[in-house]
Formats: sequence, C-alpha cells, structure tokens
Amino acid sequence: MGLPPVAAFPPLAAFGDRSALSDTDVLHNKVQLEAFPVTQSITGTSTITVKSLVDGLSTFTFVLNNTFTIGPVLVSGNAVAAPASVGTWGKQVALDRVYNAGESFTVTIPYSGSAHSALGFGSVFWDTQGGLPVVSSLSQPYFAATWWPCKDGDFGAPGDNSDKATWEIEITHADALTGVSNGTLQSVTPLGNGKSVTRWVSAYPMSTYLACFSIAQYTNWNQTYTAPGINGGTVSFPLRYYIYTSWDTPARRAEWEKISTMLDIFRPLFGEYPFPDEGYGIYQFPFAGGMEHQTMSGQGTFWDVVTAHELAHMWWGDELTCRTWNDLWLNEGLASYCEAIYYELRPGSSGLATLRGYMQGQLRPRPTAVFGTVYAFDTTNDPELFNYDLRYRKGAWVFHMLRGMVGDTVFYNILRQWRAQYAGATSTTEEFRAVAEQVSGLKLQPFFAEWVYGPGAPTYAKGLQSFTLNGKNWTRMHIRQIQDAGWPTFTTPLKVRLLTPSGNVDHTVVPKARTSFFVRNSGTTTASDFLVDPDGWVLNYGINGESPLVGPPVVLETTPLAGDVSVFASSPNSVQLTFSEAMSVSGANVAVTRTNGDPVPFAFSYNAPTQIATLTFASKLSPSQYTVTLVTPPASALSSQLLDGDVADPALASSFPSGDGVAGVSASPTALLKFTVEPGSCPADLNSDAMVDDADFVLFAAAYNELVTMAADFTGDGQTDDSDFVLFADAYNALMCP
Repeated sequence: MGLPPVAAFPPLAAFGDRSALSDTDVLHNKVQLEAFPVTQSITGTSTITVKSLVDGLSTFTFVLNNTFTIGPVLVSGNAVAAPASVGTWGKQVALDRVYNAGESFTVTIPYSGSAHSALGFGSVFWDTQGGLPVVSSLSQPYFAATWWPCKDGDFGAPGDNSDKATWEIEITHADALTGVSNGTLQSVTPLGNGKSVTRWVSAYPMSTYLACFSIAQYTNWNQTYTAPGINGGTVSFPLRYYIYTSWDTPARRAEWEKISTMLDIFRPLFGEYPFPDEGYGIYQFPFAGGMEHQTMSGQGTFWDVVTAHELAHMWWGDELTCRTWNDLWLNEGLASYCEAIYYELRPGSSGLATLRGYMQGQLRPRPTAVFGTVYAFDTTNDPELFNYDLRYRKGAWVFHMLRGMVGDTVFYNILRQWRAQYAGATSTTEEFRAVAEQVSGLKLQPFFAEWVYGPGAPTYAKGLQSFTLNGKNWTRMHIRQIQDAGWPTFTTPLKVRLLTPSGNVDHTVVPKARTSFFVRNSGTTTASDFLVDPDGWVLNYGINGESPLVGPPVVLETTPLAGDVSVFASSPNSVQLTFSEAMSVSGANVAVTRTNGDPVPFAFSYNAPTQIATLTFASKLSPSQYTVTLVTPPASALSSQLLDGDVADPALASSFPSGDGVAGVSASPTALLKFTVEPGSCPADLNSDAMVDDADFVLFAAAYNELVTMAADFTGDGQTDDSDFVLFADAYNALMCP
C-alpha cells in the first residue's frame, strides 16, 4: 500500500461502535437452542458469564443478527431494560448495577428468529440428507451472531479474537437425528415427545467464531489415537467421526482415518496436540470445504488435503488464533502450508521433491492472482477477505519462503516458539515477525514488507558470461525482475546453481534492485548456464534466459582472506585485491587502519594483466586488527561503472566476491576487508628460529633505528620504540621460545 508495516497495521480496538473489548472477559458461553428446518429459524437462550476488567462497568455489548427478536434480558438473574442497538448488529444492555474489576455477572438472552444461510460461507446451512433435515453452522469470520447472541466484533469489522471462553451447548432435535458440537459429548436425554436434548461441553477456551453445532442423521464411530509422547510417556486421546448415514462407506471412513498419520507427522514438528482431554473429531456438513471448529472440524469432503488443513488449524488458528481478521493469513496460510508438509512427510513420499511439486501446483493450485496483499487491509468485504489466492496459497508461500531462508531447524523452532508465547491466546502479524526475528537472528522487515504487506510476486530474466582469471573460473550473471512496475523489488535470497561440465556449483545471492549483478566462482570448469531458485523456495512466475548485460566490477578475492588471523612472526606485509575486470584504481581509493583508527601507510601498485591491486607496507604488520576501507569506489576501465564494493561482512571470507548486485556502495567510506594479527607465543623471535638471541637483536636494532616501522612492534602501537625494547629484553633473557 506504500506504507511502512507499522503504519499500515490497524489499531487493535478497531471498531468504536461498541463497548471496549478490553473492559470485559467472557468466561463461559452456554447456549440452549432448537432449530426449525421448515421455517429455517432458531429459538434459544444464550447465557454469557462475564468478568469485569475495569472499575465502574455499567454496560455490556453483545451482537445478534437483526433477524432475531430478543426476549427479556436478565443480568445475574435480574431483569434489565431492553438492549439498545449500536452499530450494525450490536446490542448494548445496561447492567443491573455497576461492576468493578474482578467482579463477575451473567447475561441471559432469550432469542428467536430467522437464521439466514446467504451470509459468508453460509452462516447457517439448511439442507437434507436421506430425506431428513440437516442444520449446520459456519460462523467464520463474524457470523456467530447469525445463530446465537455473543460477544464478538460487529459485521465487517476487523474484530478481536482474543476473548476466548469455555463452551456449553444443549441442542434440541428430533430423536432420529444427532446433535454435534465442540468438546466432549456429555449426554443425550430423550424428552418423550419425539425429541432429545444433546449436551456438549468444552473446557478449552476458544474464540467465538470457532463454536459450532450441527444436526443431521449421522452414523458415528470412534477410535483412540495412541503414540509415544514427545517428551516421554504415552499420548492417548479419542478420535470421533460423524458421517451422514446415507454416505457411510469403508472408503470414506478410511480417508478420514488418515488423521492418525497426520498426527504422527504434525506432533513432532509443532508439539503435542493442543486439546488432548477432548480429542479431535470430524463431522460431515453441507459446506463444500472444511471449517476448523475447535476439537471438531466440519467437512463436506473426504479429501486428505482438506483433512490435513483442518487438523493443522487445531494448532494454527484454534489454540493460537489470528488476533484480527487483518491477520487471517496467519491461520489460513500456515494451515495451507501444512497440507504441503503432510504430503512431504507422509509414508511413501519422495520428501522435498514432493514438497516442491505441491507448492508448484501439482496437487493444489498455486496462487494465480497476486495483485492484492497477503495481509487483509480491508475486512469489510467477506468474500475478498477469504481470497484463496492471497490468504491461503500466497500465505502458504510466505511460510515456505521463510523456511527456505532459515532452514528446517530454525523454521520449526520459530513455529514452536510462536506457539509457546501465544498458545491459548491470539497473535498479530507483527508479533509473529518479532518471534521469527528473535529465533532466526534475521531482520525480516523487508521480507514482510514485500511479501505480506505488498502485492505481487517476481518474474525473472537472467543471463551469464563466464571468464577465467589467474587460473580460476568465474561467472558474471544478472538477475532481472520484470514483474508489474507497481509491485515491489523482491529481495528474498536466491540460490543460483551454476551448471558446469564437472558438476553443479551452488551459491546464494540477494537481489537489491530490479536488475542485480553478481560474480561467483564456478569451480574447476566454466559454467554454461545457471538456474535461479532450482529447489523452488521462492514464489515466482517465470525465469527466462536472455543475453548477458554489462554489470559493475567487483572484488573477486583478497589476500589475506577476510577474517584471517595470523601471528606476528608470520604476519603479512601487503594486502592484495583481485578485481573482476580492468580497473581505473589508485591508492586514493583505499585506506588501511589499525584497531585504534591510526592509518597504516602503504605503497600502491596495480598489475593490469592479473587485475590485482597490491598495498605494500614498510614492514610486516604488528599485532592489531586491520581494516581496509573503500574510501571511494574505483571505476571499471571498460564500462566506467563504479565498483560494487558492498560486502555482507568484511570479516567473513564468504562475503567475496563483493557486491550487493548494484554498482557503487551503500555508504562511503565502507569497510571492505578486516583481518587480525596476534602476538603469538614468541613475538620477539624475529627470525623464527625458535629462540630469541643476538640474531633477533640485530633485526630489532634495525627496526628500532627506523622508529616508525612495525617490523619489531611487539606492543602493537604502530611503531618500534623503547616499550618494545623492554619486551625484547625480557624475551632475550629467556632465550628459548616456549
């Protein structure tokens, strides 16, 4: 949207047409209802147990679709005035008295009316199976109020899913039907009039939209999942299945029973199943896909992809829930990625090849329209909020790309740490990013800005040119991003694979511009071509070859290497910089300093045939850390482009060849190379014969007479003087080196 992520993130209290969400904490919801298929209506009573979090609380706001009529409301058993309408569906009730922080009360709301089926994914489905009625709820995102009065965000609002509460429901239904809901089945009580009451209870607090009910003619069967616990012992909990009686076949049962295999895969990666005391179940309902009602998912399909998706939601969506609907991609993107993880790790899979194929669309489609953002800035448009390409598939790719950047161990540590911090609660996009940064040690603002808060995905063009210099083989390559001009430049690290007759050579590059240039070593032979992202870790819409473009020169390698540590007895007396092409370079382009910042004089020379610049010192270097600084980048003698002299870490040899893909440097001056000289065990042994004797004294005296030379600078202050003589005298008395 052109805004930085923090500015773009909406406030948590995002709707002002109702009492502040933070003023109250719902402890328990009890719903008693009966559905009437002929009139497609519901009659019931909702009793909400609430704790005040503030002093002076005098009102409470709940939401209920305006198609319902509300009966006399009671607060802690006391009659109160009829609630006033606020916002679209909001109803504000005056409490029977003022409540202070820590005090609790109940709000009992009788209601009856039409339960619509044309909202959201269906809201309440009215259907038939085997000639008998089916009634099922689907509340996501803000449609719980279409079948029961509850504390929730108003219609179309970003919402706040953080007020989780325990659940109890009593469903009145015909004896021939079965009532299903969250948690544990407590009882089925015949009423003697052809109807029964089924009671379900859940002791695990859940967000409002995850509550459910379904009434149909079901055939039920049960299993017990038992496995070794991740931290020892045994894990055991019930698995429940409710299938339409007219649909019951062994093949369909077998598909749902793959849950056990999925649990075997997910538990070691994410941690133990979140709701073991109540187990997990699936019930069939009229929606074509699935819905992750806590502990009891509704599914209209037997496809194992959907089953894996809904099961994964128990961790990612139910126990740990997106805080607002802006953050919906956290739920849906990760559950969608868990589909791929299941296919990667299920029995008989080929592993990473299967994972790559899944993400490339061999089973589930890749995102095909990426003009919007993964983060949902607008929550008022319910169909767009659940945009499959953006929230689900591109959201899954965000997690896939993060895994590719940090590796499997760190990726799953991120998920486990995120769960540890927010289990039983909610999380925002920025909170997830903070955890990912903490665990990985990476700064991920650019990644989230480009892939979560920004639109699009890259399309690449590439070209290369191979050359040999000083007996080593190198490849110049460019990667050009040709996607929509309004989309970001994507800076996700890319693996590049150089194809050579003697085998493939892999490197990682980080594009910084629409066209980025890099030079890399190709090993024992020259490269004929290169692959971009050969293992499929970055979402893109094409990688096309083209003629090579002329890029800037780089520093190929250095002597000593970046980060090198030598001892004084064998310290270097020069530094060499090898460039990728002929340069217009002089000593004015570089400087050398010691730890304290003092400059180190040098004589500069440049060998055009080898393209090596040499910085020669008056003597070998004394103990200190040395930094070679690029004062101003030199230019190519061929193209006049400035040296791409940025290095990721001047003390890390893998930072060379230099460059971030763009000519010039990001800051000037910039540190190009760092290395260290240490005293060693016997620095006064100037001729390295393992003893300090008269021969060393002759060398010391020669250096001392020069005063400013470092040839016998034992103290590391940059000159040879009396302080060094004191150390030499002590060593001379010892004679033999240790």
